[in-house]
Amino acid sequence: MLNGVRQGSSLSPSIFNVFMNVFIVKLRHLGNGCNVCGQFVGCILYADDIIILSASVYGLQNMLDCCFEVSSDLCLIFNCAKSSCFAIGKGNKLRISDVKLGPNSIEWCDSFKHLGVTFQAGPKLKINIS
Repeated sequence: MLNGVRQGSSLSPSIFNVFMNVFIVKLRHLGNGCNVCGQFVGCILYADDIIILSASVYGLQNMLDCCFEVSSDLCLIFNCAKSSCFAIGKGNKLRISDVKLGPNSIEWCDSFKHLGVTFQAGPKLKINIS
């Protein structure tokens, strides 16, 4: 297939889930993402949005390398212009080295909006739902 399935097709959600599951499985097996009570929460997905969580810049870069490899294998493209990195914790004001998704750099930011909710960096995560 050169063009995929039609938007609105009853097959679209199922096929999309198969593709996204490949990302989840590969990221989980890396061992770099965050875990809560033994459950992997290194990537959070909603529709075609992905949030990748890592406790270190090194781990984040490994996860991004994995995402780029999987997307290349599946002929999918990430939009790096709509992507950003975000740091929470004591070192959030430090100069953090750039991370890359393939050949593209992803910028660090102080806040971002996801599904209408604004997340703000700092020593602790701040969330604004208004």
